[in-house]
Amino acid sequence: MEFHALWDYRVALDLFLGGVGVGIFLLSAYFSFIKKESAFVITRIGFFLSPVLVGLGVLALMTELGKPFRMFSTFINVNPTSVTSWGGFLQFIFIILAFVAFFLVFRNKREAFASPVFKGIVIAGSVFALAVGIYHGTLLMSLGQPGWANGLIPVMFLVSSLLCGSSIVMLIEAFMTKSLNSEARQAYKEIAAASEGFLSFSYSKLLLSLVVVQSILVITWRISIFSAGTDAIYAYQNLIEYFGAYWWALAVVLGLVIPLVISAFYFVKKQSMNLYSALMFTVVVLVGSYAFKHIILYSGQIPLAGL
Repeated sequence: MEFHALWDYRVALDLFLGGVGVGIFLLSAYFSFIKKESAFVITRIGFFLSPVLVGLGVLALMTELGKPFRMFSTFINVNPTSVTSWGGFLQFIFIILAFVAFFLVFRNKREAFASPVFKGIVIAGSVFALAVGIYHGTLLMSLGQPGWANGLIPVMFLVSSLLCGSSIVMLIEAFMTKSLNSEARQAYKEIAAASEGFLSFSYSKLLLSLVVVQSILVITWRISIFSAGTDAIYAYQNLIEYFGAYWWALAVVLGLVIPLVISAFYFVKKQSMNLYSALMFTVVVLVGSYAFKHIILYSGQIPLAGL
């Protein structure tokens, strides 16, 4: 059976890029609050990348709408009961706040961390980042499609976004460390060791926790389908029939199993990932996350058998 997807890969790109941007911003915000001096450059990069990625996602979504400028009408004709209307405001406000945070760090450098204005902007940006991350899954859930009408969808989307964003921040730091000479690398480590909260932070611990949480959520979502009614079961059967090989190979093995093994290995060894491990981890996480959101988006639009 062939089917026509009203929402194509451009919507999937919006869900993916927007989620990555949210994840990057939240970890950058955390670094700025624990005043980890060695993460100053990373924080500045994060505050720049996050609104750019969310903006690119919105741009992809606008090209899919056919009449992209119609989206701006949501700012005039506000429908408080429409999740789509919420998304327009949430993403616009987040992009503004993230760029303001980047500007303050770019202009004032490390002194920005002590500024009450900067802290207020970052707190507000973090609230809207979380709201955008939850909105992505809530938008699908609100449409009432059997494949999307599950309360775990927004949570899975958010955790996937946090995992992607954290992976990219780790890769940036690994690349920066690799590019330094031996003396600069040692100075970098000394600054990091002296920074507040450094000893309590570990990329391996964070990433392992996120992968474990996401794995539990996916398993719970799979189990919950059987008690969600016939339509939900048919929707899952459609997912497996049309995308089964991609689901298991990309979303599960590549997006969860391999990252779980890598992060667990470095967590047990109590070591940081080197550049090549960080690159491999980030690539498989990004591919797995996009595949996960793409498959959920497309499979939810397949007509149910007999309907």
